[in-house]
Amino acid sequence: MDEVIPERTLKLRIRNNIIDYLELAASPAEQRAYECRISMAHVPDELIYRWEDLIPGADWNWYSEPEFSSQEQEALKRFNRIWDSVADATPDPMPSTVNDLLGTAIWQRLIDGASEALNVFKERGRLDEGTPL
Repeated sequence: MDEVIPERTLKLRIRNNIIDYLELAASPAEQRAYECRISMAHVPDELIYRWEDLIPGADWNWYSEPEFSSQEQEALKRFNRIWDSVADATPDPMPSTVNDLLGTAIWQRLIDGASEALNVFKERGRLDEGTPL
């Protein structure tokens, strides 16, 4: 029998995964370290496509209070617009390493946007399943 995960639990898990993603996307040093740890992955592609896994179809109504504050909801929408423009503007095929993207205007836009969104999420920080909301 499949385990049924309560929606609140799922939202909190995704919220924490969003924070993980934003921490990675906001930090060139973390991007380089991640690339060293995950040598089998094509990290530039992963940094783009991982966001789609967290925000499938951008159903903004799902990212609702109390798990996502109104400020966090707006930060998600702002970052998603930035991510969308970055995803459209990156080369196809993507460069083979993060270093090839670091220092470019478009990748800096991703870093800056992720940093801004992360600052909003840092206000409440990570929430575990037992956290009263």
